[in-house]
Formats: sequence, structure tokens, C-alpha cells
Amino acid sequence: MYNHLVAVRQPDFDFGNEEPDFDWNSMSQKEMEEAFIKIDEASDKVALELERCQNTIPEYATSFLKKYLKIDNDKLGQLGTQKVLSIFNYLEFGFEVDFNHLEINATNGIIEFSTGNFPFGGLERFFITLKAFNMIPTECFDGFSVNEIQWESDFEYDFVELKNETEAYIQKFKS
Repeated sequence: MYNHLVAVRQPDFDFGNEEPDFDWNSMSQKEMEEAFIKIDEASDKVALELERCQNTIPEYATSFLKKYLKIDNDKLGQLGTQKVLSIFNYLEFGFEVDFNHLEINATNGIIEFSTGNFPFGGLERFFITLKAFNMIPTECFDGFSVNEIQWESDFEYDFVELKNETEAYIQKFKS
């Protein structure tokens, strides 16, 4: 997932969803009908996005995200429903960050990301996505301060500001 999110943020990234090229002059009627179906499939952006989502997010993570979304959807009622695809779309295109570095060891990992849009939103969906992959966020710089993330349940958390860590973190960029 991390590699996918890094890749889609690259300037020349190509999803590789090119429309197929056919030699129409030498095709039978049946081959043309099959070609039209392939063209329709290649131009169905939602289907292509769904396929990317299914290829990127494993079933165990999808199951976790569905549980999270059920709570949100119950709150929304008739206002609308969200699906796993909405989180995937947000992470691909709406979460305006650049992923700078990933560091993993036996017990934890650090994902460094940056944005030019402070304050920025979307951390909750990012945190929930991390949890879906069994990576529990414990600390985050939210654009203003470094916070400890205290999980109240699988999907709810509170921030506790860490003043000393915030000062040290900000000082890093002043020097």
C-alpha cells in the first residue's frame, strides 16, 4: 500500500490503463463486438479504480475498513454511504501529502510524510487505514504539534499533545 501511495504521487505516474488498439479493418463482426466490450472496460474509471483497490488492499484490511465504515454509514443514515473504495480514492487523490520515508524494525515503524497545506485533514482515514494493516499509529505531528495517539476503541482515539517533542520536532526544521 505504501509503495502504491508513493507511486501515484509521482509527476509522471501512469496507471497503465490504456485503451486497447485494434486493427478494425481485419476484424469480424464478433471480434468487433468483443473489442467494444474491451474498450468499455478500459474506459470504466470506477471499475479500474475498484480493481486497483482490490489489488492493493488485502481482504483482512478490507474487512477492517468495512467495519469502520459501517459505523460512519450508520451515522450518515440517508445522507449517503461510504465504501472501502471511497477511502482508497481519498488516499490516492485527496490526502494531499508526500510520503518521504518509511522505516520499519521488529517492533515499530515510522512513516514520514509532508504537506504544504497546513492544517490538513484526513488523518483519521489514514490512521484507520494503518490500523487495517495492523499498524497502530501511536504518535503524529498534525501540522501544529506532536501528539500521542491514545486509542479508545478500534476506531476512536484522542490526541494528547507532547510539548517537549513538539519543540524538538519544530527545532529540527529551524536549524
